Amino acid sequence: MDKIIPFFHRLYFEAPWCYLSWPAAAMVVGTIIPFLSKSWGARLGIVPRTASGLPGIVTAPFIHANIAHFAANLLPFIVLGALVLRRNEAGFVEVAATIALAEGALVWLFARNASHVGMSGVIFGFFGYLLAVAFFTRTMSDLLVAGGVLVFYGGMLAGIKPVRDGTSWEGHLFGLLAGLARAWFDSRGHL
Repeated sequence: MDKIIPFFHRLYFEAPWCYLSWPAAAMVVGTIIPFLSKSWGARLGIVPRTASGLPGIVTAPFIHANIAHFAANLLPFIVLGALVLRRNEAGFVEVAATIALAEGALVWLFARNASHVGMSGVIFGFFGYLLAVAFFTRTMSDLLVAGGVLVFYGGMLAGIKPVRDGTSWEGHLFGLLAGLARAWFDSRGHL
C-alpha cells in the first residue's frame, strides 16, 4: 500500500504521465456513459452540421460505443501518445489538443450525418504526426520511431477507407490529416 499511493500520485498528478492518464480515465468514464444512457452517448458525439453536435468536438474522443471500441482505442492511444510525449513533452498538450480539435472540427464540417465518437481520430493524428516529424527532421531517433510505428500500426491505415458501417472513417482521415498538418506547422520553426 505504501507504494501504490505514490504510484497513482505520480501517474495522475505529475508530468508527463498525467497527460496520458487523465484522458485514459476519461475514456473509461466515456465507455460507461453509453451503457447508462444511449441518448447521452449519442449527444456527446460529434453530429455534423448541427448546433447540438458542436460540444462533441471536445467530448467525442472520450466516448466509446462499447467495450470493444474502448479496447481498440486505449492501447494505441497510450503507445502512440507516449511516443509523441517522448518527442515533445513540453508541447504535448498543445499537439494533442490541436489534433483533437482540428479533427473534430473537420468531422463536424464534412462528415456524414451520424454521431461520431471515439479516440481513434486522435490516434490517427498521433500516427500521422510521428511519421511526418520523421520526414521533416530526418533524425535517427525520429526515423526509428516512425519505422516502428509503421510496422506495428501501419495496418490501421485501412481505417481511412469508407467501407465499414458504424466506423467513422472520416474521423480517421481527418485525424491523420490534422497530425500531418501539425507536424508540418512544427517543422516551420517550432520543432
